[in-house]
Amino acid sequence: MEQLVLFIIPLFLVGTFLFNLWLSIMNYKNRLQPIPKNVSDIYAEEDYKKWLSYNMENFRLGLISSSFDLVVLLILLFSGLFIKLNDIAVQATDIIYFQTLIFLGLYFLIGFVFDVGFSYYSQFSIEERYGFNKSTKKTFVFDKIKGIFLMIIFGGGLVNLLQVLYVNFGDMFYVFAWISVVFILLFTNLFYVKLIVPLFNKLTPLADGELKDKIVSFAESVGYEVSKISVIDASKRSTKLNAYFSGLGKMKQVVLYDTLLEKMSTDEIVAVLAHEIGHNKHKHLISGLIQSILVLSLYLGALLFTLSSPVLSTAFGFTGAHFGFGIIIFSVLLSPISIVIGAISSGISRKHEYQADKYAKDHGYQVAMIAALKTLAKENFSNLTPHPIYVKLTYSHPPISSRIAAIEMEDNNNE
Repeated sequence: MEQLVLFIIPLFLVGTFLFNLWLSIMNYKNRLQPIPKNVSDIYAEEDYKKWLSYNMENFRLGLISSSFDLVVLLILLFSGLFIKLNDIAVQATDIIYFQTLIFLGLYFLIGFVFDVGFSYYSQFSIEERYGFNKSTKKTFVFDKIKGIFLMIIFGGGLVNLLQVLYVNFGDMFYVFAWISVVFILLFTNLFYVKLIVPLFNKLTPLADGELKDKIVSFAESVGYEVSKISVIDASKRSTKLNAYFSGLGKMKQVVLYDTLLEKMSTDEIVAVLAHEIGHNKHKHLISGLIQSILVLSLYLGALLFTLSSPVLSTAFGFTGAHFGFGIIIFSVLLSPISIVIGAISSGISRKHEYQADKYAKDHGYQVAMIAALKTLAKENFSNLTPHPIYVKLTYSHPPISSRIAAIEMEDNNNE
């Protein structure tokens, strides 16, 4: 059985890597396809050449990074280094819960050190050369420190909670773990903007003026609580544009990037806001939450399998089932499953985007919404010719040309 495990685990790792590599190469090659007519005015010739170069550099970096991650994990698995990490944890403390946290912490630290290098190059070489980066090295360092802090608090806390439940509740682990994880998910959805975002960015209420007046007028016409619209200082890190919806009930709010306010007209911003309110009106946040709970239910089942299967640990040199290593193997086994789940959830998300676009269109912002989409595509260097299979499997938003075509149709059909 152990020999089978030693075959299946690297098969999952290499198979998933090769599949994602094939998908990325196919999408990369598709960049040279003719640009759809309805978005042919987004890039000038020089800008498009610049985008092709940007796309090429990101593709190469992603390929190097993912290859490096695969090699590092295979080395850790088959060199006995995971056993050495466990020995360090055991020598550090007799408390099993702390041993698990130290073991996973050391594994996380290895990945983190290498990831910092790739992140730094992406931020201060690629993004810098193409005019997107606005972050300083000081901000970069502090962001990483805050990331570590959050990982220790939330990641370490979750691992510790799951292990306590596993050790103390046995057969009831799945039930108690499900309740705990769903509670954490709900809490995160409710308080993400209030508790997590301020650690990295400053949120301010939308200032008085023409834009706010138009937003208030539109929001009142559709029965939306306008006091929950905030502006985030995204420009301190990047020139890219975005807006998102967060929270539930009285905690819900729209967050607009300050870069969005700088690059778009008043009507375009109101159109984007109408789109975000459309998500709320169609109950997409609730739908997304339900989907997340269903996926978590499946993931917890897979986690229970890896934790309760000693052979998954003993095959790699452990003397019995190891909770921390079981979590690592869980992430390996989950990678191919996530491709299928991601394709399904992405398909639902794309449908929601069409519906939110239609909401903006139906409330008088068809022209402005199309203009806003083109601005978003141009400023964010969006791919105008993604491969259809890549879109189906990975895109949470439809390609810009598809969204514009749907808005322009008499009857806005979904995919």
